[in-house]
Amino acid sequence: MAVPATTGQLRERVEDMEIGDYIVWKYDSTITGYIFGGSTSGYTEIAVTGHPLGSMPAKYFWYGIKVDKGLLISDRIVSHTVTWDWLNTNKFVEGFPLTISGISGAVRSLSGGVLYADANGNKSNADLGYGAFPSMNEWDKYIIKFPFNKISTGNTLDDVFHYLTNYTWCRETPIYGTWKDSAGNTSSSASSSHRIGRGSNTRTQWSDLNYAGSSNSSATWGFRPVFEYKEV
Repeated sequence: MAVPATTGQLRERVEDMEIGDYIVWKYDSTITGYIFGGSTSGYTEIAVTGHPLGSMPAKYFWYGIKVDKGLLISDRIVSHTVTWDWLNTNKFVEGFPLTISGISGAVRSLSGGVLYADANGNKSNADLGYGAFPSMNEWDKYIIKFPFNKISTGNTLDDVFHYLTNYTWCRETPIYGTWKDSAGNTSSSASSSHRIGRGSNTRTQWSDLNYAGSSNSSATWGFRPVFEYKEV
């Protein structure tokens, strides 16, 4: 099993989790939908590159990692070939209210920024290696800046979040206009029909900011679920 390479513990209950801990996150279409914890017997583990949306198993699992108070992020893309439009129609962009294993919250997408950032956190139309604007987007805050001391020895950030081979659909529409790559070359021009994706890069502590049409369906673009809940 592709267990997240964190120094945290595998927990059975969300209520017992601390930052860096992880929990089995299951989906059973034959019974109750999402479930936290419990046995994985009879469930198919989703590959770290995701599974095609159109042929998801009836019962499958992956892991959720606690990154902040009241916030779990999937350790991988769960479904790929899913469009941003499908996620939005089914309320998985801004948040679908759900109670999972007695915990009330919402399943949604990550925020990922709207443009590149410069060294001061301001907007830049070129990739300067400082992440995305605004700098408090969840991809940079929780994935790229996941505490180094919570990654197991001998492993990398990709062994925790499995992001290097695919893009994660994020919530935002990019700022319109011409974008440039890290060499300063004109890359392409964003429009109102595009949506942000993060991931798919070989650099250790930085992951690419990109965009695609909201109706784009690709095996390298997918849904990474977030569970946001009120922690008492």
